[in-house]
Amino acid sequence: MKSKYSALLSASLVAIAGMPAVAQTAPAAAVTPVVDDSAPAEIIVTAQKRAEPLQKVPVAITVVSGDAMQRLSTSNIEDTQKLVPALTFVKGDTSLNSALFLRGLGTVSFSIAAEPSVTSVLDGVVLARAGESFGDLYDIDRVEVLRGPQGTLFGKNASAGVINIVTKEPGKTLGGYMDVEAFTGGEYKVKASISGPISDNWRAGVTAFYSDYKGNIWDTTTRSKINGYKHYGVRGQVIGDVGNLHIKAIADYRKSDDDCCAFVIGGLNNTSTGTTAANRAIESILAPARYGATRQSIQSLPNHTNEETYGGSVQADLALGGHTLTSITSFRQWNNEEIRDGDWVDQVYRQIPLIHDDGPERSHTFTQELRLTSPTGGFVDYVIGAFYYQAVAARTYTRTDTYCTATTAATLPNGLTPCPPAQSTFVNPQGVGVFGSTFYNAAAYGQATWHFAPTFRLVTGLRYTHDKVTAYDTRTDNFTGTKYPGLANAPGGIGADFDANVAASNNTTGAGFNGTPWRGSASADNVSGKAALEYDLAPHNMIYASYARGYKGPAFNVFFNMQAFNTAPISPETSNAFEGGIKNSFANGRVIFNVDGFYTKVYNYQANYPTTVNGTVTTTIINAGKVSTRGAEAELLLRPTRNFTINAGYSYTDARVDQFLEPPAAQQINYINPGTPLAFAPKNKGNLGATYTAEFAGLPFGIEFNGLASYTSKQISTLAATNTADQIAAYNAQIIAGYAQVDASIAAVDLGKHYRVSFLVKNLFNNHYASTIGTGGPGGSYIYQIPRDSDRYFGATVRYNF
Repeated sequence: MKSKYSALLSASLVAIAGMPAVAQTAPAAAVTPVVDDSAPAEIIVTAQKRAEPLQKVPVAITVVSGDAMQRLSTSNIEDTQKLVPALTFVKGDTSLNSALFLRGLGTVSFSIAAEPSVTSVLDGVVLARAGESFGDLYDIDRVEVLRGPQGTLFGKNASAGVINIVTKEPGKTLGGYMDVEAFTGGEYKVKASISGPISDNWRAGVTAFYSDYKGNIWDTTTRSKINGYKHYGVRGQVIGDVGNLHIKAIADYRKSDDDCCAFVIGGLNNTSTGTTAANRAIESILAPARYGATRQSIQSLPNHTNEETYGGSVQADLALGGHTLTSITSFRQWNNEEIRDGDWVDQVYRQIPLIHDDGPERSHTFTQELRLTSPTGGFVDYVIGAFYYQAVAARTYTRTDTYCTATTAATLPNGLTPCPPAQSTFVNPQGVGVFGSTFYNAAAYGQATWHFAPTFRLVTGLRYTHDKVTAYDTRTDNFTGTKYPGLANAPGGIGADFDANVAASNNTTGAGFNGTPWRGSASADNVSGKAALEYDLAPHNMIYASYARGYKGPAFNVFFNMQAFNTAPISPETSNAFEGGIKNSFANGRVIFNVDGFYTKVYNYQANYPTTVNGTVTTTIINAGKVSTRGAEAELLLRPTRNFTINAGYSYTDARVDQFLEPPAAQQINYINPGTPLAFAPKNKGNLGATYTAEFAGLPFGIEFNGLASYTSKQISTLAATNTADQIAAYNAQIIAGYAQVDASIAAVDLGKHYRVSFLVKNLFNNHYASTIGTGGPGGSYIYQIPRDSDRYFGATVRYNF
């Protein structure tokens, strides 16, 4: 296998060494104000794996600076979506189930053998699992959001885009900071950092953080706040030079202890033809959570997530004349344990069982990238490279039901019958799933820019990718015959249906599937690339048009209730993306205005789709067929003086199903009609922000004002059918209403930059919203995810630099 990879990589590198590069253009936003009255400093990015001014890079990218994030106490990717209109963060009940969407495209999956469509890159290292990037962001220099397929340089997991996170390097002089933040609701954050030289050619730095939050939901069962967290971690860097060799070594560790993320349960849709008296009885014990209006839960087991992640990377840059040879080697470990309540009630009823899950997962990733970067200034400049990674994940998931089979307790007036332990008979069916996956990826790529004239350039790029995914699943149950809620026993499970030869033994041993394993393997080879034309209308005005071929590798539906019909591999996803736009810089860089339009057609789109297992809603990933997204984006940056900055962004996105794959005849009622909007794809999203610092003669400090207004139009929370009255009612109930929010802060800022004291408010006008709405609550009720900023809250921050 190694020889095959070596031959393929060598051949591809030789083939594309003379090839060119592509990219897509875009704008900048949320940048730091300059500190003097001269022309503003250029924004430098590494979107094309070399440091370049943003406005000269033909890549669709929005840049959010670390300073802009700090001013509004934005500390994670979830908050960053307010600053990037094309970006949507989908919050799940754990970071495992959360996801990023760009331009309406993304992948939410509970499968351990499926990967994201928007890849996250931290200091040059590709993160195999999206959840690894959803932790605390600190010491951030900038976040670059690349829109559209970016597979040429970043690989298969970039079929919808890239989040490129770049941290600050240690300073060349001794210094550091202490940062303390406190917010209403019992939220506290502390960060501290120190860095500086450790010898003539070496410097180092270390940063540590701790944060604690009580939560925004009151659980009446435990009589405590939930949806909170406790996080702490440390990162260290060492940077040095040995002759022509520049070395950067980074190591980090983070621990999370979250009682998150609880769902608030909403009332049923009583206009549905399927609503029964029993359902209405269940609704009577639920809080009125419709559209996220309540902050109350009655869970017997609040959701909990324990997460630990650590890793390190070494980047070595060797100067070879005008060329640079770069090697990046990384290893990362990510452990995540999800403790989940699947019934959302306070006790067991005759009509409602308790469903409790415990699902620890361990995963690790190894990556190696080697690339050669040419000098610039000639007829052609290029980057060629090779990339390899291996991502391994394993999970043990235990589901335990508590089911009341009989009770002598009286039925309540609402129609529900409680089951007190002393008066009731229970059964406790349990299923244990042991499953996992391994992804292998080897690729060779090249990208080049041909300078045909000072004002005219052609960018071309090509990437060859070989993917292989292997997966396994083993289920053991402590019961036979009966099907319990959320537990799929034979027939219907892997052990009995996948292998008919062992079905009899599985059914007679009294051990359910009896540990009979299923194994699957799929591989794919792909050639993707880019092509773009750029033309300078004037020295600071560029028009461009680009094409990109996107690709995402094969996957499997490997999850706790994996069924026989889930064993087929999910085919690779491909796309054709077109973009055109204009990038403008006026008044010596004080005004930047960029506009672009895009169209992307996706084939074999890998989408999340709800199914039902013994009455419990389960979501699986499918090849949904052909989908497309089209729209336009605009960004404006004004820097009239060194003390005043305005930035604005707007995105219009129309993402929809074009042709759904025909389901089996028995399931055709679940057919998705052409024109159905894709999930988490708001048509309109925008923001408007401003920063102004007032200085006073004779005073050593100024007063800084910051404001950010953001708007998100309505969006659907799931890809669902609308062929019956019940389906239409459920679809409409899962529409997230549009909402607008305003965040603001006022700060006293030392002009010598030694201290900053600020007071801020999030969601000034208290505009509530739910980030996700789903089905599957007790009796057919709806479940709502309520984010932290769905309620107004206040805070104060103090920062001291030395």
